[in-house]
Amino acid sequence: MQRASLMVIPYPAVLVLSLAAMVAVYSLGMAGVYALPWMMFFTAITASVYGPGPGFLAAAASVAGLHFFRSSLQDYLVMGFILFLSAHLAHLVGESLRRAHRRAKQLAQIQEVFLQGLEVVPRFFERHQLLRELPRLLSRLLRNSQLHIWVYSGADRLEPLEEGPKAPSELAQRALRERRPVWHEPTRIAWLPGGGRPYELALPILAREEPVAVLQIVRSEAWRPEELELFARLAQTIGRQLEHLHDLELRRLLLQVADRLAAAHDKREVAQAALQSLMPALGMEGGVVFQHRRGMLQGVAWEIPQDLRPTLAPLARRLARPRGLAWQAYHSGMPFFTEDYGAHPEALPELKQLGFETLVAYPVHTRDATKGRVVLVLGHRGRLAWTRSRKEILLGVERIFSSALERALQDELHQRINRLLTEAWSYPSQEVYQRILEAAVELVPGSETGSLWIWEEEAYACRAAIGEVWDCEARQGEGDMLEWYAEGSTRALEGAPRIRAEDSGQAGFAANLCLPVAHQGRVLAYLNLDSQDPQAFAEDSLAAARLFATPIATLVHELQSRAALEKAALTDGLTGLYNRRAFDLRLKEEVERARRYRYPISLLVIDLKNFKPINDQLGHAAGDRALREVARVLLQKGRAGDMVFRWGGDEFAVLLPQTDAEGALAVGQRLLAAIAQVCLEGICLSANLGQATFPQEAQDAEGLLRLADDRMYADKRAST
Repeated sequence: MQRASLMVIPYPAVLVLSLAAMVAVYSLGMAGVYALPWMMFFTAITASVYGPGPGFLAAAASVAGLHFFRSSLQDYLVMGFILFLSAHLAHLVGESLRRAHRRAKQLAQIQEVFLQGLEVVPRFFERHQLLRELPRLLSRLLRNSQLHIWVYSGADRLEPLEEGPKAPSELAQRALRERRPVWHEPTRIAWLPGGGRPYELALPILAREEPVAVLQIVRSEAWRPEELELFARLAQTIGRQLEHLHDLELRRLLLQVADRLAAAHDKREVAQAALQSLMPALGMEGGVVFQHRRGMLQGVAWEIPQDLRPTLAPLARRLARPRGLAWQAYHSGMPFFTEDYGAHPEALPELKQLGFETLVAYPVHTRDATKGRVVLVLGHRGRLAWTRSRKEILLGVERIFSSALERALQDELHQRINRLLTEAWSYPSQEVYQRILEAAVELVPGSETGSLWIWEEEAYACRAAIGEVWDCEARQGEGDMLEWYAEGSTRALEGAPRIRAEDSGQAGFAANLCLPVAHQGRVLAYLNLDSQDPQAFAEDSLAAARLFATPIATLVHELQSRAALEKAALTDGLTGLYNRRAFDLRLKEEVERARRYRYPISLLVIDLKNFKPINDQLGHAAGDRALREVARVLLQKGRAGDMVFRWGGDEFAVLLPQTDAEGALAVGQRLLAAIAQVCLEGICLSANLGQATFPQEAQDAEGLLRLADDRMYADKRAST
């Protein structure tokens, strides 16, 4: 198909041709009516191109030129009217064309801005760089316009990105509130040069349907619908580019965080790496990673500005319940965001005084935990908006942080248990039990206090305790412990832990985790962990507690075997009583226990009389029988909990826990009466007795023994 070509004749050429035609008509002596069309061309072109003034002058000149042609007066008047009318009509048509031309030119300029914006915007690789350069970019393309960027800072607030007006216009605020482009008729804006009356356009820039900034454009001409449409599309393009840049920055950040956390060796390094990555990405100036342990939020790592450390370092190390948003995040398992921290009812006075406004308390969830055992707290003294982009950054880093932290906590748990197994043999038995319990309370999530009950001499005895625990001084029978466990003997022998989330009525704790420790068909121990929080224990607590079953069983079994060997070394082979070595050890232990728990303890020292005649007259075999019989009656006539020792030769000692001087005298008289009943072939025994009581009469083990021994010898001298 062949395109038709159109030859366009310039306006000046048309004017020249019109004048030439009029001259030709005049030369041929033709009437004026034949010159009229050319005069109309001349007048109309002049009026349409150069405006009404030149157009009416051309009409007047044409009317004057009609005198040179043959025309009647009537024709002359009609032609004059036609010429002036053509000048007016040509002016109207020309003005419309000129206006359309100007609009087309302006629209082309706006389209050029839009197209160049589409071309240039994707070249930016950082969101802040794009926002900073946008006013300069558009101002080069939009002549005679003022541009300004207002950045969204949360709570419907706008702040200037760079130097310029201090406060946004009402139209910019309205665009932010309504999330759409808005414009209005001229209004005076003081910061424009000369204080003119411009036309204003405010364009909200949205990313993920949330405001990022408001682009304000002011000029001296009204806004047309097609321009508004193009600018709205440009704002959408910028918003989509900001979303794309955010995604790229987030991916780069997550890769960086993953690399840093993979290189961390323990939970402190993991937490420190997470803080150092998150704080600059979110614009925060302070941060702490708290871990819930033993009823407190303890700081694992923190990043605090130097000038704030004197005030904030104590809070970062240890945050007692129930202060602040961190505890709310821990208990609820939900994050708390605020851009007006000072107005929050749970705000800490220390942070309020320092001027903190932006803060987040974010629970870090690990596998099988019903609540975040770790809480991430970040803050800033200025106001920053918690936009969806910021929250996406926090969520993405939290997921990587959670995985790395779970690995670090598992490593810590295993290392602590391995250290218990390797170091246990360097400590006394009682200290081993206490170290086991301390590790369990520290490492089992949710634990605050606890106790460890060991099977000894047909009952369970409390051998370690932390905090206030129930009935730790009493011994519990097998049935009593099974009733407390409440899961049956089969489950107990399987070592299945159980959780009871209710007040025990004993010590006031709200939750208890009980772990039976079985070995070779018997439950050797019960580990009880307690908390004031009814929801403290969950599946992660059970998983951690199960890891203690094997080391506890191993240590308890070995300690009991060691105790059996020690007992053999501490037992008199003739009478079966504890020997002098055992007496020296137990005397110090029992006096220290009495001092710690503030109860009295008494010591009886017994020296047999008439024992030498039995040896001399009846022989050493009879003497051995007499000693065994004395040991039997001392055990038989003693009370539960009393400890009887063969001190040496024909001397015995009896420790009486929780017995004052009056009670010890009564026990001593009963034992003397029992010894007097021991007779062999007509020779009956008797004894001399010395007694002393702590703390009434002696202040330590040595003083107690010395006083009882002195009194025994005094009784011996008095009876001879």
